[in-house]
Amino acid sequence: MRTLSILSGIAVLLTTIAYGHLLHHHLMHSFSENLHNPAFLAGWAAGAIVGIFALIGGFLLLKGSRAHQIE
Repeated sequence: MRTLSILSGIAVLLTTIAYGHLLHHHLMHSFSENLHNPAFLAGWAAGAIVGIFALIGGFLLLKGSRAHQIE
């Protein structure tokens, strides 16, 4: 079970890195008028928050919680 948790944590971290790269390209290649659009900025901020939660989740999977593991 620990191996599965480690592999899942690595998978989540790699996916989060790819997601962050996608967000970066989305922001860098958007039109300049989008950077002044509140809807665009709110969507981008929501995407960044989701990415932060995914990063935290990946680290928690790698760390593991011994209180929830069955021995």
